[in-house]
Amino acid sequence: MMWDYTKNEYSKQAEADVLWRLEREINYGFGKKKLDKTLVKKYLPKLNIPEDRKAFLELLLCNKKF
Repeated sequence: MMWDYTKNEYSKQAEADVLWRLEREINYGFGKKKLDKTLVKKYLPKLNIPEDRKAFLELLLCNKKF
């Protein structure tokens, strides 16, 4: 997940910007840890991710019917 950042740079950016970290985890994977359900639900409308992923997360998290 950190191919374009050093570990130190990634840690600083991830702590500073929750949206940035969530977008990277959703788009590029997040290793063995799980996404924080409450954070994803809170920031889902603001996330800059592909629409199909956003719709899938809405379906899983919000039981939204399409």
